[in-house]
Amino acid sequence: MILITDTQYLTNQSLQALLTSCGHEVQVVTNRSELILNLREKRIELIVTDYVLFDFMSISDLAEIRKNAPDTPVLILTSTINQMQIRDLNNAGIGNISLKIDDREELIHAVDSALRGKKHYSDGVLDILLKKEGLMETPGLLTRAEIDIVRKIASGLTTKEIASKKQISFHTVMTHRKNIFRKLGISSSSELVMYAIKSGMIENIEYHI
Repeated sequence: MILITDTQYLTNQSLQALLTSCGHEVQVVTNRSELILNLREKRIELIVTDYVLFDFMSISDLAEIRKNAPDTPVLILTSTINQMQIRDLNNAGIGNISLKIDDREELIHAVDSALRGKKHYSDGVLDILLKKEGLMETPGLLTRAEIDIVRKIASGLTTKEIASKKQISFHTVMTHRKNIFRKLGISSSSELVMYAIKSGMIENIEYHI
């Protein structure tokens, strides 16, 4: 079961309808007492929450929930977030963050990643993180397509596998790869992986070289 923990009616109804249409069992809770009760009595596969609007005083409260339910992943779905909050959430063991303006496919991907235990920042969150770190001002910043290529390279996919998965040509992937290396000033896949870890695209436990 997926628990949606938010106080916005429209968000709750829309997200519940979306996830139900994907075959998930979903329940909405609107306060922390309900959340804790469900965690105690049911097998919860995922918590989706806007911790700013929900019944949490701080990220520390959310970290306490994580401590009491360490096997239950948390996906943050929020309207606004900054770099410090991203870092604090990551330090609390929460590495799945999306924005309420993300499209349907992005939201589904975020949920699927969280359920598989994979860290995932949506493109909008990643843009915020990179901008705050000063990387958005770097000449020739990676495009979203290139960021996706970086993630796939870091996950261990070969150029041929990436081309097949993205339904583009081998040559196009190679061109992306060369442009990425040039823009970042790197020369190897291992350096690329380290960049991906530092930027928050992946965690160091997720990559393969």
